[in-house]
Amino acid sequence: MTTSRGRVVSLGVHIVDILGRPVTHIPPGQGRQLLDEIRITAAGTAAGTSVDLAKLGAEVIAMGAIGDDRLADFLIWLLNGYGIETRLLARKPGVQTSATMLPIRPNGERPALHAPGATSSLTQADVDLDVIATADILHVGGPDVLGRFGGAPLRSVLEFARSRDVTTTMDVLSPGDEVAWTRLRPLLRYVQYFLPNEEQLSNLTGRAGLTEAARMVLALGPEAVLVSRGAQGSALITTDRRLDYPAFPAQVVDTTGCGDACSAGFIIGLLRGWPPEDAAWLAMAAASLVVSGLGSDAGIVDLAGALEVIRDRAPAEVTRRIFGPVPRPQPGPTEGAR
Repeated sequence: MTTSRGRVVSLGVHIVDILGRPVTHIPPGQGRQLLDEIRITAAGTAAGTSVDLAKLGAEVIAMGAIGDDRLADFLIWLLNGYGIETRLLARKPGVQTSATMLPIRPNGERPALHAPGATSSLTQADVDLDVIATADILHVGGPDVLGRFGGAPLRSVLEFARSRDVTTTMDVLSPGDEVAWTRLRPLLRYVQYFLPNEEQLSNLTGRAGLTEAARMVLALGPEAVLVSRGAQGSALITTDRRLDYPAFPAQVVDTTGCGDACSAGFIIGLLRGWPPEDAAWLAMAAASLVVSGLGSDAGIVDLAGALEVIRDRAPAEVTRRIFGPVPRPQPGPTEGAR
């Protein structure tokens, strides 16, 4: 894989987000608060990541469960607008599409009011293994909230993907606890790159130390754990080393979708043939762009813009490694030369 125009199957949580900012308080009674901005976006650890992947140049196929309602119609329309293939989304009658209302505080924090909807109704019959076999990467978003499918059925899907040499990545949605960890452990044998945030990793493993927690995951099979750390950046941990990445400077508008952007940037780096330690820089660039706007699809325009963040803000040795040395300017003709 040497180009970002690889094929990614994004399997898992598909949510419609309704966001407003800045929300300083909830008015009492029938009160009203005027906002600067309200948006509706595709979100969730599968759909949000899919949008970012498509913007960064990947061919994306969406798989997951949605309702058979107007929210589903809107979600499909929105994803199609980014060029994402949606024909394999399973519409479930009698249940609403997963949705969240997010009142965004002035500092970018995002309390959530969530309706789980159709997410957990995904079944193995809804998953097209033949399509997964054609992918370069299978990204699983939110296995911890996929109900029964998140157990043995998902394990068989991941095992199939690995048997076809499809690279596998996984993110989680919930804050994480011992129950979720018990469900995830059998899956991680077939996951090459695990992409949680620091709180999730700690809650899942019961370990406060980031490196120790990540090594518990690595002992189960993954090659690396990329941990999102908010304003502290991220950490890439393998069995023999830990690399810490600073967050790029950004004007924080809304932190919604930063983890999804981090996953998408990392996946695009892998599609470009970069080693994980360089792909993590693209993860940081994508996250810094998303945090600058409202919603999980904000900030990122295209791959060129994300690469420009790396060129402008990453250490010189990183840019030389990724982009090669900057050509020296050639001397021009001197005065009087013939």
